[in-house]
Amino acid sequence: MKIKVLIIICCCFLVSCFFEDEDRDQFGFTFSVYNKSGMEHNNVKIIIGGMQNGEFIGASSYTFPTILVLSNDWQNPNGNQTQFFAFYEERWNPDLSQVKAISDKAFFAIQLEGEEPFLLYDYRGENQGELLSFEIPENNIIKNDLGFLDISFEQNTVFGHLIYLN
Repeated sequence: MKIKVLIIICCCFLVSCFFEDEDRDQFGFTFSVYNKSGMEHNNVKIIIGGMQNGEFIGASSYTFPTILVLSNDWQNPNGNQTQFFAFYEERWNPDLSQVKAISDKAFFAIQLEGEEPFLLYDYRGENQGELLSFEIPENNIIKNDLGFLDISFEQNTVFGHLIYLN
C-alpha cells in the first residue's frame, strides 16, 4: 500500500513538471511584430536607451530573427501579419540601470539592416505621435504585461506601442 501511494505521489510530481506555470512572473520585454511593408526584414535591431541633451544614447539592443512577409491568405483581412518574439523565458532583459544612468526615461530606436537607427514613435493610444518611451521603475524591473511591445513595419517607416502601466 505504501508503495502504491509513493508511486502515485511520484507520478503526480512528474506530471506537474510537464506543464508551464502561466501564473508566474515573466521579466523583460516581449514583441508582437506586424509586417505591413510587403518585404522581409533581416538583422533588425531594437535599441533601448536614454536621451541626453536631446540626443538618443543606446544602452542595449535585441536583434530580431527574420521578420517575414506572410502569405496573402493570412487570416486577418486587414493585412496585419503578426509574429511574436522573445516570449516566456526568452524575453529581452536589457539592463535598465544602464539606461537610468543616461536618463530616468527609456526610449526605443529601431535599426534596419544597412541603415542608421531611428527613434520609434507611438502609433496608437494616448501617446500617439510621441516618442515611444516610459519612466524607468525604481527597481529597474519590467515584468508581465508591462513589457509588451508592438512594432509595426509600414511601407516607409516603423512605429511602436508599449503596454506599460505604472
